[in-house]
Amino acid sequence: MTRLLGRRTLSLKKPDEQADHEADYQAEREDERNAAVTDAPAPRKPSTRRRRAPNAAVAEPREPRRAPAPTNGAGGDTAPSESKEAKPSRRRSTSRRSAPEPTPDNPLLAAMQRQTALLERQAELIEQQQHSLTRLTDAMLGAKRGGIHTQGAQIEVSPRLAVFVDVPNILYAAEATNVELNWGKVADFLSEGRTLVRAIAYAPISDDPNERTENERFVVPFLEHGYRIATKPLKRFRGGSVKANFDVELAIDVLTMADRVDVIVLVSGDGDFRRLVEIVGSRGVRVEVMAFGQSTSQDLRVVADRYIDIAGYIPELTGR
Repeated sequence: MTRLLGRRTLSLKKPDEQADHEADYQAEREDERNAAVTDAPAPRKPSTRRRRAPNAAVAEPREPRRAPAPTNGAGGDTAPSESKEAKPSRRRSTSRRSAPEPTPDNPLLAAMQRQTALLERQAELIEQQQHSLTRLTDAMLGAKRGGIHTQGAQIEVSPRLAVFVDVPNILYAAEATNVELNWGKVADFLSEGRTLVRAIAYAPISDDPNERTENERFVVPFLEHGYRIATKPLKRFRGGSVKANFDVELAIDVLTMADRVDVIVLVSGDGDFRRLVEIVGSRGVRVEVMAFGQSTSQDLRVVADRYIDIAGYIPELTGR
């Protein structure tokens, strides 16, 4: 019978054999101890060198800390002040350089500056033009009668005038009062302090084609006085009467010129023009009526901005 204990084998054998086995076992144990001692690492000797920090080889040298500013302690003693040393600037990596600041040598910046200067100049010119336009507008509207005074200059402003003469109506009234008007003086009288833009005389002429226009009765008084003469042949009716009505032509011309002048003078006493005077006046145009008092319709007088009775100005309107 054999019994196992660890690595040791016990058997019921003879004493010599058992002794041999015991010797073998002891030899085997000794070999194991020697092998264990041989394989173990040799112990390190303690180092006498001073240990450095792990990153000491690559770390940059640090600047020594400056001592804090001395303060007054409980005992009231004050430490002497130390001079401050300039802190050295750290060198930045070339890989992280910032973008260059814009300088006058930069083409883009120079172009922007030129554009800004140009815009400022244009703004100044626009402001000057607006100022000039304002002064011109005031002048056109006649803000001050007799002229608008500006810096170092005077702009004269005169209302624009247009004169429309109903020749048969006014000449028949003049013959009735035995007055011969000088139509050159009439134009000067009406345009005093004003700018005469247009003067038109509406004169009927004979229906005879052989009759010369410059010899016509209603045309001769207006020749060489700056009037435009609008003519129209007389119409003959049964019973021998003749008539040339200019009401429509005169009214159309007045309405057309109303947008171009400031004052309109109607030389006629015909009451049929009342509505025409009202319409022109509603547009902001000044309408004056000139005629002989005894031959002027009362309806025409009341709608006019000014009525001029020729009888009151005979010396100024007659003679050579």
